[in-house]
Amino acid sequence: MVLELSKRAQQMLNKRDFLDEYTMLCMHDPFNQDTNKKFGSKEQHYFPMWGTTEMCEALASCLTRHLAPDLPVLPENVLVVNGGVAAMEVLACCLLDPGDVLLTPSPCYTRIIVNFSERFKVNVVDVLLRDTNEISVGERSAFELNGDLLEDTIMEQKATGRVVKAFYLVNPNNPLGEVYSPQLVLQLMEVCHRHGLHFISDEAYAMSIYEPQTPFQSVLNLSPLPDPQKTHVIWSFSKDMNLAGIRIGALISQNKDLLHVVKNTSVYTAVPAIVQKAAASLLNDTVWLDEEFLPTHRQRLREAAHKTQNALISLGAKVQPAQAGFFLWANLRCFLPKVNHDEELALFKRFMAHKVYLTPGSEMRCADPGWFRIVFSSAPHVLEEGLSRIADTIKEL
Repeated sequence: MVLELSKRAQQMLNKRDFLDEYTMLCMHDPFNQDTNKKFGSKEQHYFPMWGTTEMCEALASCLTRHLAPDLPVLPENVLVVNGGVAAMEVLACCLLDPGDVLLTPSPCYTRIIVNFSERFKVNVVDVLLRDTNEISVGERSAFELNGDLLEDTIMEQKATGRVVKAFYLVNPNNPLGEVYSPQLVLQLMEVCHRHGLHFISDEAYAMSIYEPQTPFQSVLNLSPLPDPQKTHVIWSFSKDMNLAGIRIGALISQNKDLLHVVKNTSVYTAVPAIVQKAAASLLNDTVWLDEEFLPTHRQRLREAAHKTQNALISLGAKVQPAQAGFFLWANLRCFLPKVNHDEELALFKRFMAHKVYLTPGSEMRCADPGWFRIVFSSAPHVLEEGLSRIADTIKEL
């Protein structure tokens, strides 16, 4: 499967690092004066930079329980990196060459653009989702994604002579808060398969779905996959575990060449062993995690989302129906003197003058002016104050 990788990754595929190779051999049979003639703690020394055995097994178990109950995740297919950002850069390095195109639906989480383009010079191109209809809660959502739209974007890029290599889907979506159905995801994967694209599924909010009966299914639990060798999943501690500061991300893939290259370069993305030990301990506390933390996490998100939604609607805003994540996507167009991006930015500055931060849609590559992302995952008293400041800003318009 060498041809599935970027040219730079192919060059690294057979790279042999003498020190790494023999250090790993020594680590498997260390001296211990009591048991195996070794002294000291393993957390104080070098370790598999792509993830300790304990961490990879804990991640595989957690992801299997919550995302892939029908298709257990294998520890050997899990790589540990220092955050979701690092996982994106690893894929940029290994799957795409400079100038290659990666497609992603927009509005989008704009770190995708930076993470793929800044150091590895990938062209990130929007699959442009539009506000095609006036919406209110309960109606069919705007910004609709479908296979035909992806197909059209691929063909448009190919017509310009560009090489399209990959499609990046955030599901549940940031900033829309929408959960894409397994039927749609498979449709998008089939389009990617027809055109030879890698399919990257960013599932950072997969355990933060707060609306009951939402039909989410992880790519890890879909079978058969149109192209298993070109299907890759990213997950991290930052969102679902509320631990952005711990800097642990996971890259899950069945592509052995990709895994091999990432291991060869993992010294650049390693997470400290002591941090992995603490994180694995957290994941292995399954009673607390599964029966206390995650249910409480989802309930609090649901309460905060509904509170925020009701407050925005009472002010006259329209809110995109959402089922997951830490944010709502709200149409504040009715508060703009003229519907354009300059007025959107002016409203943003008014909010900032009241010391409340709402992300303007134009900064998330939204083509339709007047949309804002509002994060609600704060402590209740902080959320209450933020909503009050939004109301105060609007009353002054």
